[in-house]
Amino acid sequence: MIKDTSRLAYREIQEEGTSCNQKEVILKAVSMEGSSLKEISQETGIEINAVSGRVNDLKKEGRLETIAKRRCRVTGRLISPVAKVHKNQASWDF
Repeated sequence: MIKDTSRLAYREIQEEGTSCNQKEVILKAVSMEGSSLKEISQETGIEINAVSGRVNDLKKEGRLETIAKRRCRVTGRLISPVAKVHKNQASWDF
């Protein structure tokens, strides 16, 4: 039941264009040294569950990648931040 609801919500987000808008906002918020999901959420005001989904989409698209672990500036926990993939590593423009 929950999976069906999640899939429906995801489909609605995709159809409304919310996903594309959130992805662009998230890309702009990712710092040069990489960002945690919590840092992105705090920077953008987008809820953490939406940040997580859009970051996963951006990773699948080859626009974000996981980089070396560091401490999160929000939680202090050891995290694997995401960073933008450099233009020379991808075939599309930012």
